[in-house]
Amino acid sequence: MCKIKLLHCADIHIGAELSYIGNKSKQRREEILMTFDKIVSICGEENIQLLLIAGDLFQSSNMDKDIVSSVKKSLKKIPNTIVAIAPGNHDYISIDSFYLDEDWPENVHIFKSELEFIEFKELGLRLWGAGFTSSYITSSMLSSAESINNFQDNMVNICIIHGDLISENQTSNYNPISVSQLKSSGMDYVALGHIHKRTEILKAGNTYYAYSGCCEGEGFDELGEKGVIMGTVMKTMCSLEFCPICKRMNLELRVDISGTNTNNEAAEIVLNAIKNYEKSLHTKSEMLKQVQQTSSESIPVIEPLQYSKHLYKIILEGALDANFKLDCQAIAARLESEVFFIKINDETHIEIDMDSLTKESSLKGIFARKMMDKINKSINIGNNTDANKYRKALYIGLKAFERDII
Repeated sequence: MCKIKLLHCADIHIGAELSYIGNKSKQRREEILMTFDKIVSICGEENIQLLLIAGDLFQSSNMDKDIVSSVKKSLKKIPNTIVAIAPGNHDYISIDSFYLDEDWPENVHIFKSELEFIEFKELGLRLWGAGFTSSYITSSMLSSAESINNFQDNMVNICIIHGDLISENQTSNYNPISVSQLKSSGMDYVALGHIHKRTEILKAGNTYYAYSGCCEGEGFDELGEKGVIMGTVMKTMCSLEFCPICKRMNLELRVDISGTNTNNEAAEIVLNAIKNYEKSLHTKSEMLKQVQQTSSESIPVIEPLQYSKHLYKIILEGALDANFKLDCQAIAARLESEVFFIKINDETHIEIDMDSLTKESSLKGIFARKMMDKINKSINIGNNTDANKYRKALYIGLKAFERDII
């Protein structure tokens, strides 16, 4: 039975301008390109037969020639690996697209419009793919996959496509793909791109499919480990798993600084929280290693964090004295030398005696009383979501009475 060893990646966004991290953006831009080079190196080291790049390899369809040239040179280093690229909504095929250049390495196959296939009979592989020709594709490019049913053979059918997995009868501007289409496609594996959050290896009928997610998080809405999917695909069977490869992670931590009286003290609490988070992952890693030693199954091991490498969004919580002037920028400045990047958000509240306050006839007391009524009514009807919203509004309002909101 034919077995294809592959690496599936997507949404690398080479050339992206990550302005949210200020003067570190140029470094991160280069690191994204380095992560791509790492993917190529893995293909060579692991004897990967098929590298699938499921769209948005580049940030746009109009890239600096030197960056495109760097990608071409990198792919040329793995001549024994078939490289398949399905352009996405960011790097779609335009009239002057770099994907139309004639100097791409011979091992690179770029799908430039509607669904089509290439056969590699020596591998028993039929490779399918489609590419975006504009920023928006409103009709499913996978619907034409029904033609696969004309093939009655034992070749492995793998498809690479950039698109939006939707519920039945929903619409999307980004190549809508439904589970029923995947089920009837006849593919053995569909490598998806577009959604930056990876999925597990899913199955519809006899078709396996997955989003590999992005390779480097580009903001604090893309938290945690990022990477690729690797393994083997056979006829109606697959053995694939997620492999983290990102150079840095975006992480979000909530830190309680109740009772803190200085920004220096708050910074120390935050740094300790970051270090303790690393320790917790290290402990989990050691526990998994011990389980792995006594189990015949392969268990993925989480490597301990090197906390200084990563990007942090810290949300400060807790009750503070009204006289303490919390300064998030000052706290961040104290921690800039400890981590690659840090952003501080303030969700603390004033430490007060709520019972006494709600009895006051002052404007602040009236405000607190009305907000507490809303909170209690929400709790009584079991609506904790609204209760939390009103509680947050209460704290913000009380903070405004006492000090400026930073």
